[in-house]
Amino acid sequence: MLVDADPQGSLTVSLGIKKPDELNSTLANVMQTIVEDKELVSGFGILRTEDGMDLMPSNIELSGIEIRLVNEMSRERVLKTYVDTVRDKYDYIVI
Repeated sequence: MLVDADPQGSLTVSLGIKKPDELNSTLANVMQTIVEDKELVSGFGILRTEDGMDLMPSNIELSGIEIRLVNEMSRERVLKTYVDTVRDKYDYIVI
């Protein structure tokens, strides 16, 4: 699985998603869900690319969540919390 952690969405675009800013489900949405301590549905936000890879896409919304995380406790563990929910489904997770 690939995780695009770039607010410009470079990986997302390079994997064929033409308009990442129009996506409803991205890394920013997943992180927001975790910060708000809401239930994270398995597979939420993961897209299957045309090449058959799973991708957690990103877009400009990620820069907003980064600013919000400044005041959060354990902010450095938010992404890890997500990765832990999908770890058993993949041999490799590349961020």
